[in-house]
Amino acid sequence: MSRLPPRSMRHQYLRKRDKGVVAVIVALLLPVLLGFGALAVDIGYRFLIQNEMQNAADATALAAAACLYGRADCGNQNASTPDWGGAAGRGNSFASSNSVEQTDVNSVHIDYGYWNITKTNPTLLELPYAPGTNDLPAIRVTINKSDTENGGGAATFFAKIWGINAMPLSATAVAAVSYAGTAGPGALFPLIVTKCLYDSYWNAATSQPKKATSNAPLPNTTWPQTPGQPYYFRMTSSYHAGPCESGQWSSLDIDSNNVPTIRNLIFDGNSTSISIGGKVWIQPGTKTTLYSDVNACSAAGNKACEYVMVPVVEDISTHAYTPVVGMACLHILSATGGSGKYILAQMSADADKCQAKGSSGSGPNFGMYQPPRLVY
Repeated sequence: MSRLPPRSMRHQYLRKRDKGVVAVIVALLLPVLLGFGALAVDIGYRFLIQNEMQNAADATALAAAACLYGRADCGNQNASTPDWGGAAGRGNSFASSNSVEQTDVNSVHIDYGYWNITKTNPTLLELPYAPGTNDLPAIRVTINKSDTENGGGAATFFAKIWGINAMPLSATAVAAVSYAGTAGPGALFPLIVTKCLYDSYWNAATSQPKKATSNAPLPNTTWPQTPGQPYYFRMTSSYHAGPCESGQWSSLDIDSNNVPTIRNLIFDGNSTSISIGGKVWIQPGTKTTLYSDVNACSAAGNKACEYVMVPVVEDISTHAYTPVVGMACLHILSATGGSGKYILAQMSADADKCQAKGSSGSGPNFGMYQPPRLVY
């Protein structure tokens, strides 16, 4: 009868056998493990390039949408409807300032139309299309990396083993522009404009200021008008003029009735967000000393308050909180205190100058824009 080898010898034998099995398994799985490692490297690189492409698409869409409405730097400051061609042109020229995989973007696809912000799954409603209340002018930008665009697909490293030399990629962004429904903190100037005055100098049909047709001064003024340019008009306290010539000081979101409060608001603006449908506080009195403060920051001064956003209300005769019906943009040319007590201004629709800080939502077309924002 044969004897079993000592226990220590059996353990040595089993260890050698296990090592041999592990070596075989590792040899068999090595290509698979290397394949997964290679796949992880290539997928990680793919996400890196995809992120570069999305950043380029986002930036191009925002740059293009900024030219949908009239802006001096877009060369279309008198546009009364969305300037689709100008926006697309800006997008095409801006795209090349972006690079993907160290190569300048030289091919971009730009579409335009309307985007409904209230729909769960909105799509670009391409022209011709009659927009509704919640349809915003929008620009869609698509950037592709493929065999025929932008230097080919994203490079691969280990996937070349399986004959995959490049990965085609695509990125899309949609940016829209709207008139703001809410003005954020610091956005509003402490002056209230009546709806009557607003209607006198704003053309709701063209979404533009009304333009002078001759150089004849307005009634009760001596300033000659400039034909083809927005009317110059005078705003003074409701204590000195009728509703269609008056504007009244406001402490905005604060219930206060003193000159220092208004003076601070001239430079700092509202402390909290104010929306159309919300209320602002009407201050009584003329507050003559404030006109010199306004002149100092107007177009005649240091220009810090040359373009301002102001609430529009129906009635400024009451000393109380009053509902806001819109937000207008004023170009303040100068102001006069003393015996004059008026602000000389024009309505403005310059989308560059008339953007409210921290604006949001979508309001009626009173001239205050919300900066372009990504909606997709």
